Amino acid sequence: MASVDLSVVIPCHDVEATLSDQLEALSEQQTALEWEVVVVDNRSTDDTRSIALAFTERFTNFKVVEASERAGISYARNVGVTASSGRFLLFCDGDDIVAPGWIEALAEGLDTNPIVTGRVELERLNPPWLAQSRGFGSSREGPPRFMGTFAYASGGNQGMHRDLYDRVGPFAEIVSGSEDMEYSLRCLMEGVEVEEAAEAVVHYRYRARPGELFRQGRTYGGCRPLIARMMIDAGRQRPPRFSGWRSWAWLVVHLPSLARRPGRANWLWVAGNRFGQLEGSIRYRVLLV
Repeated sequence: MASVDLSVVIPCHDVEATLSDQLEALSEQQTALEWEVVVVDNRSTDDTRSIALAFTERFTNFKVVEASERAGISYARNVGVTASSGRFLLFCDGDDIVAPGWIEALAEGLDTNPIVTGRVELERLNPPWLAQSRGFGSSREGPPRFMGTFAYASGGNQGMHRDLYDRVGPFAEIVSGSEDMEYSLRCLMEGVEVEEAAEAVVHYRYRARPGELFRQGRTYGGCRPLIARMMIDAGRQRPPRFSGWRSWAWLVVHLPSLARRPGRANWLWVAGNRFGQLEGSIRYRVLLV
């Protein structure tokens, strides 16, 4: 397999409504590096594959590969890496949009750091009420951190050296929702800390339906105790056991906000996280509520 400077891996499942925008944005990236795009179709039941194939002529190096053995974003990313040839690996998702300069910014960061992450912008793809429903955006200082502890690379906006991936191993396919945190922790255990490439921006799309917000929050919350368990087993300082008590109190105080759409989105997101974290505490036998 002929090698390129970098590979952009895009795991996809049923993203026919959004994938064209992402691939269009990628096709407009400007860089002197030789690069490829690897779209990974993970059991899509819609027109995701045909939409991806329609972009074949827009890129010098482009391929669509199947990840059909099982469902899961980590599995799809691993399949994409196996099919790629870049010495740098960049990851984005099929339902977001990379901003101009995204590839160059991550590649510049990877010149000096083995793993980097960018920032997200919320206003372009989300209505104001949804963009403001939780505190996640480009206003933070430095890379995101797991409950105030180690820095992690956001799954939909990150890059790493292939030799780091080879050393740390593939993404954990049993982890859903916090696979980026789990991977970053394993990197840290290898002595490699995530750094920020602040100019690498992704326009990030939130879930909008109430049920989707709750389920996604529950998935994310359920994985946090697993990460805490990994930290304990590695002899690292874990997050405080009762660090989430303010969120439980917030849910009670803001019950009236369920009557309005913006408040309902925020409340269901927080509630999903809290209940998921409680379930995870039981599953992984580590108190983190």
